[in-house]
Amino acid sequence: MKKKRFFSFLKNEVSSISFNSLENNMFFVFLSSFYIIGAVLLILINSINITGLNISLDTTKGLISQLQILTLLYLSLNFKETGIAAALALNVFSQSSMIAIMIMENTFIYMPGIIAYTTFLIVIFLIHNYQQEINSKVEELETEKEKLQHLAYYDSLTKTANREMLIKELDYLSSLSDEKSINYTLIFIDFKNFKRINESWGFDIGDYILKEAAQRLKKIVHDSDLIGRLGGDEFAVVVHQQLEEKQLNRYIRSIKRELEKPYKYKSREVLLNSNFGISTFPQDGKNSKEIIRSADIAMYKAKINVDKEIEFFAEHMEKEVVMDVQLEDVLKKAIKNEEFYLMFQPQYKTNGKELRGFEVLLRLHSSEFGTISPVRFIPEAEKSGLIKEIGDWVIRSSIQKFNSLKNHFEQELVLSINISVVQLTDPQFLAQVEDIIGKEKPEGFKIEFEITESHFISDQEYVIDVLYKLKDLGISIALDDFGTGYASLSYLQHIPIDVLKIDKSFIDLISHNSAREKMMVAPLIEMSHQWEVKVIAEGVETVEQLHYLEDHSCDFIQGFLFNKPLSEYQITKSF
Repeated sequence: MKKKRFFSFLKNEVSSISFNSLENNMFFVFLSSFYIIGAVLLILINSINITGLNISLDTTKGLISQLQILTLLYLSLNFKETGIAAALALNVFSQSSMIAIMIMENTFIYMPGIIAYTTFLIVIFLIHNYQQEINSKVEELETEKEKLQHLAYYDSLTKTANREMLIKELDYLSSLSDEKSINYTLIFIDFKNFKRINESWGFDIGDYILKEAAQRLKKIVHDSDLIGRLGGDEFAVVVHQQLEEKQLNRYIRSIKRELEKPYKYKSREVLLNSNFGISTFPQDGKNSKEIIRSADIAMYKAKINVDKEIEFFAEHMEKEVVMDVQLEDVLKKAIKNEEFYLMFQPQYKTNGKELRGFEVLLRLHSSEFGTISPVRFIPEAEKSGLIKEIGDWVIRSSIQKFNSLKNHFEQELVLSINISVVQLTDPQFLAQVEDIIGKEKPEGFKIEFEITESHFISDQEYVIDVLYKLKDLGISIALDDFGTGYASLSYLQHIPIDVLKIDKSFIDLISHNSAREKMMVAPLIEMSHQWEVKVIAEGVETVEQLHYLEDHSCDFIQGFLFNKPLSEYQITKSF
């Protein structure tokens, strides 16, 4: 212990004594008074006759001294800075009194007491230092606690609430519903293609956009509403306001407009679009977990729906989203449980009297999810590779069915089967087709495979070679959905197609008033005929379309004007 430090401590503690602060603490006053009385007794004890108490003088002095030291210790430990200052003052008072008497009486009788009090003075100093360290540690811990609490509930980048804080807020609002009629709305916000910005331009610009987006939200969102960042580029707003449907829509669109204004970072300007998923309490959930799930489902639908960037949760969405996630398993079950079935779309000569044949259409009715559109399950089947097994079943089953239907028709028909690019590029495809034809032995009808322009994106030479080999098996080739994909006239001359199918989107133009739009179809028909390729118009639904196609010598038509897709049973009753 350094001497300067100790005396500095004594000086500071003595100067810090303030008796004004002790007026209301009677116990403190009592202890201090008790100590002073003890000190006076020690000084006067030599002149007091205590022989009647049968206690020796030294014992009495020792008891009083110990009681004083205990009193000082209690003051030091229980009254913090004030207690230490008082203990110090009382200690100095005792020592000063004893030293004065020893000087006056020229004796060393109180020397043991002075040593004891000096020792305790050092103890007080140590206690003071220890308390200072403890207080410092407590303050540090409190500061760290505040920081940790902030980190636990606030996003470090945007300084908005984080997921935990949002959940806490939603739990609180949901709990109030038992006492009051509480309604609130949860808005999920997600930027499109934000990942591409980070990958292409770096995380600095990505972080800047997130911070700027948070500032824009703070500017546009009502003060009573809570803004939070869920993670990545996803934000959320808890709307406490009670808004009507139109007001809520306007509010959401104002947020969307603000977030989609250009972001300027140094010399760059970034434009971003956003998706919104919205759920409302208590209609879309009874607690925070359900409300978040509903908003998340609505967000998912907004992301996959190209034409709709704002989605409010609806009950049917959950079933659809679950199905999308589980679609591969649904397809596997459908194969195992034979839930696929076939429909047949009639094709006619343009006069509408003579039947050309049927296009085979694949359908799925899941025992779990009901009817599922081919637009949804075909891409998943291609992605998972299940289309190979499904396609094999379609070819085999359709041939089997038409073998049993051939007696219903006098003329030889065409059975047109759609082939996926995954099937056509499979090395085993040709062998499988040969095996099916060899076993099923189709009679009374011709087989036609329909392919789309996307088949030629990856490996044109390989696909063209497969098509020629299919033609060697007696299978004709139709190019489906012409005009909507990637085909160029230069290579159309080199692929062995027998039929070109004009997509419905072109046929729909015939019903428009613009002569320019109508002129799109006629050149396609004329070009095909020059290549000695027959033409089928898809999606014919009006008499006007039919007459236009007749006038321009279209060979065949299919569409709801003459017939919708038919089941095997309906075919037996209709033909």
